[in-house]
Amino acid sequence: MLGQNKSMIPMPISITHPLVRSAYLKRSETVDHRHEDVLVLETYTHADNSDDCGFDSYLVDLLTDLEDLKSQAERRVGAIDRVDISRH
Repeated sequence: MLGQNKSMIPMPISITHPLVRSAYLKRSETVDHRHEDVLVLETYTHADNSDDCGFDSYLVDLLTDLEDLKSQAERRVGAIDRVDISRH
């Protein structure tokens, strides 16, 4: 579990999913100065997979599996408050 250190370095997490390039846990401070443990999923770039509106269809697959990915991470590090997805 994350400690109370505000300046904690993001912690890499091993996540198994074909769309996830890397994952890490970071601590984020909310507007009301509470702390959230955030799972950040960095995805692979799929530039050839977007429609005219800029929607990336691979995200549907990722969102479908999101609860399982969160569970994978929580088994390793404990409770997670939020999941952020970052495309690279």
